[in-house]
Amino acid sequence: MAKAMKAAVLEQFHHELKIKEIPVPTPRRGEVLIKVRASGLCGTDLHIQEGRLPTVKVPYVPGHETAGEVWELGEDVTGFEPGDRVIVAIDILCNTCRFCTTGRGNLCSNLVRLGFERNGGHEEFMVAPAANLLKIADNVPFEKAAIIPDAVACMYHAIKNQAQVRAADRICILGIGGLGFQGIQIAKHFGAEVFCTSRNDEKLEIAKKYGADHVINTSKQNLYDVVKEITAGEMCDAVFDNIGINSSVQTSLDICRPGGKVILVGYNEDTFCAEFQSTAMKEKEIIGIRGSNRRDLVETIRLVEKGIIDPFIYKTYSLDEINLALADLKAGKSLGRTVIKL
Repeated sequence: MAKAMKAAVLEQFHHELKIKEIPVPTPRRGEVLIKVRASGLCGTDLHIQEGRLPTVKVPYVPGHETAGEVWELGEDVTGFEPGDRVIVAIDILCNTCRFCTTGRGNLCSNLVRLGFERNGGHEEFMVAPAANLLKIADNVPFEKAAIIPDAVACMYHAIKNQAQVRAADRICILGIGGLGFQGIQIAKHFGAEVFCTSRNDEKLEIAKKYGADHVINTSKQNLYDVVKEITAGEMCDAVFDNIGINSSVQTSLDICRPGGKVILVGYNEDTFCAEFQSTAMKEKEIIGIRGSNRRDLVETIRLVEKGIIDPFIYKTYSLDEINLALADLKAGKSLGRTVIKL
């Protein structure tokens, strides 16, 4: 076993990651050493790089979407063997707080996250608690498996739990992309009629391939008018705001039916302003969403293994290309989820 490994280290906020050799970590009691095969990237990686998440301390190794192989077991670890294919749940839970004991571990009061407060997957070997590992079948490629804990399970939680989407519901994914392509498939699994928006026709073509019923290019079409016409004025039961800016929240409320729900998925601005009276009088709900709980993750894995959800990867990069991957993501060149393959 080599004593050193290659890792992408964030040493300073507002700077590129540095590819360095650092010691291979040793798993402690209850932990597992994982040989990382794939590590996903998302908009949160950009927020981390910009220093927007106060709990993240540098220097450290980012990467919160990880898939790989069990390499070495720490003391007292059972249920895993070297060579097992696994994905890594992001949240390390206390399992004692009010939220953990009532099935809402994603809101754990003592939350520590891999790739945030602890080193993540942008490295050749990663240590994680055995309790955070879930096995994945051989038929799921590592690059697709890597994005299950966030891009797929996050949208599953948003659609199933927060919006409680049911058959025949009309939903709109505002700002289709890395999460949205997964969301289309999940919403169709629950029987919904799916609207998708983008300013990019290529993204909308991909959305149609994954089952979107209606695609709207908001640089060319008026979203409110299109939704009103197609739904005969009934509008959408749930709107998923994957854009996360001030104006997108009001847009979501505008196309939401009375009694409908707006789910805040993306976050790119710190505050938003929305019309008070029409929201209150029509009993529209604005609901947050953070990650997913462990049951969501287990259910999502099964849907992927059965081929019901096919995680969409736009492009893969090598670890040495990670800064190029982040730059492409920031510049809007990525049409979906991107993954680092190791």
